[in-house]
Amino acid sequence: MSDDLHSTEAAWTIVNDLFHRALAEPPDRRARWLDEACGENVALRTEVESLLAAHEQAADFIEHPAVDPARLVALALESGESLVGQTLGQYRIGRILGEGGMGVVYLAEDTRLGRTVALKALAARFTGDESRRERLRREARAAAALTHPGIATVYSLEEFGEHLCIVSEYVPGETLREELRRGPLPVARVIETGLSLARALTAAHDRGVVHRDLKPENVIRSAGGQLKILDFGLAHVRNAPQPLAQLTEDGMVVGTPAYMSPEQIRGRAVDFRADLFSLGVMLYELAAGIQPFAGTTPASTIANILESEPPPLTDHRPATASDRDEWEALDDILSTCLRKTSDARYESTHQLVAALERLSHEFDERSLTPAHTPAGTRRGHQSAVALWWWQFHQGATSIVYFAMLIPLWFVRESDRDAFGLGLFLVGLVAALIAGTLRLHLWFTFRSYPSEWPAQRRRTATWIRTADVLFVGVQLIAAATMFTVHAHVATLLVGAAVAELLAFAVIEPATTRAAFKG
Repeated sequence: MSDDLHSTEAAWTIVNDLFHRALAEPPDRRARWLDEACGENVALRTEVESLLAAHEQAADFIEHPAVDPARLVALALESGESLVGQTLGQYRIGRILGEGGMGVVYLAEDTRLGRTVALKALAARFTGDESRRERLRREARAAAALTHPGIATVYSLEEFGEHLCIVSEYVPGETLREELRRGPLPVARVIETGLSLARALTAAHDRGVVHRDLKPENVIRSAGGQLKILDFGLAHVRNAPQPLAQLTEDGMVVGTPAYMSPEQIRGRAVDFRADLFSLGVMLYELAAGIQPFAGTTPASTIANILESEPPPLTDHRPATASDRDEWEALDDILSTCLRKTSDARYESTHQLVAALERLSHEFDERSLTPAHTPAGTRRGHQSAVALWWWQFHQGATSIVYFAMLIPLWFVRESDRDAFGLGLFLVGLVAALIAGTLRLHLWFTFRSYPSEWPAQRRRTATWIRTADVLFVGVQLIAAATMFTVHAHVATLLVGAAVAELLAFAVIEPATTRAAFKG
């Protein structure tokens, strides 16, 4: 590569971006893609092709490789870099998970604790490079300072002879880049993804950590659907010690060009709003299937970021009557994230979270109540009434259950042995389960509607079992105390019959009317 390309950090970021984008292309189309991306810049193309020939695969922190893992191992063995099969301290190295420009990520076993971990080590050719070692230390310190389910956990920073390694949580799953290869996501999925990532970024920004390299390759979705932000190698830490600060001086360009904010491209100081811009680019790409500022070359992409406004999402994903409001509201949120000047973006990551939560609430409330039509129509009125009755039923049933514990207490007087007390305790447990879970569903629907369907499925068996048990306890108690407290026994029998009708007949009907299923 020519000296002029080596002269700036921006040149390396362009090469790195082209390298990763070329890997996403099928091998038989790669040459044509490089013709378009590099144009007349022979030096740039030569550098990218050399990286492709040397590695054939690059993956960011804990990303699954897109090629056969055995090929990665073979390449690493040829260059003398692989730690596969070795044991470093308590860590037995298994296979290569991914390889980047600076280091290699291995799947390893922590033999002391008996758990699987991801171990990120500097490539052999960089083990003596103190600046890269310090960058790896910075990555470990930045990520270790964060505790959030949406951020991959760093367990430790270890040094074994010349090998400096980050030991972190292993996250099996697929990156958002791999998810994107199947096409753009539905609007609900984009909103859910954006909200999860924004919440994780809030935890980082509150601790003064700016990621600075958010992109689909650095976010992984686990098999259970949990999103994790990875790779804090370019993170900026507020009030960092001087050695760390020197690695990220103003004027240095760091990041991946297609996802960098205008201030990053210009080498200016950045804060959390740079991450908001990158998140906006990612979410736009997830929704539209293409990047908002995509150009034919890296240079044109950078020019678009600095000068152009992205087209509305509906230009790429025409909205239907049922989801037009959601697409337009999401477009407004992303437009705020993608403002050219950082002052015009959200004033805090908390504001972005609040905006996405409002949109999520509105979207899920409509999806949960498909019969709900605009106010003023008969159908809309009927749906609102059905929702009200469902909520009333949840609250009223819970209150009745708790209230019926009072007459149930009298069973102890009619049967003074352990049976009376045991019967009351069983009824107490059943009432608490059935009543508390109903109130939980009511609260979830009101506050977190997107989680309501899952919570309903999760609690259905518990509620129904507790219902049957509580009715049974009341009937047994009534039979036990009928000769002593006939009026209390009669109350218990009447309540048991009413509760049976309520949960077996009335509640299913109100649920179907409110949620159409």
